[in-house]
Amino acid sequence: MDVPDYQNVQELAYLDMVIAETLRMYPPAFRFTREASKDCVVMGQQIPAGVVVETAVGYLHYNPEFWPEPEKFIPERFTAEAKKHRHPFAYLPFGAGPRSCIGLRMGLLETKMTLLRILQKFRFETCPETQIPLQLKSIATLGPKNGVYIKIVPR
Repeated sequence: MDVPDYQNVQELAYLDMVIAETLRMYPPAFRFTREASKDCVVMGQQIPAGVVVETAVGYLHYNPEFWPEPEKFIPERFTAEAKKHRHPFAYLPFGAGPRSCIGLRMGLLETKMTLLRILQKFRFETCPETQIPLQLKSIATLGPKNGVYIKIVPR
């Protein structure tokens, strides 16, 4: 592939799995909140209108009930077959339902195309400042505690 475009990036199934596993381990929003617009009952729990409900995406994405060995990077968790057997709300990097991220498809397309162009021209290496394992902090979003240090080497 000389230049990534909309058509040819759709054929890169393993790239999709790598990105999905990265988003599982490092979701853009580690938690999100919603306000109940009306009284409802969810799994036997009464939720009155006006109550703010927080979803801990980080907890879901690292729950061993859904993700055996959750600390390991295993892209094969996202094969078509594996996805069929998983609870639909165990993976929420962009939220879900009517309030899910409107930019999901565009964001993933941009990620794939940018990543491919960068990897065509450069390779990444660790350097003495590279923190392994990476320490994270969670405020509103998940991010590196002390920055990310890597060496970018031309191909």
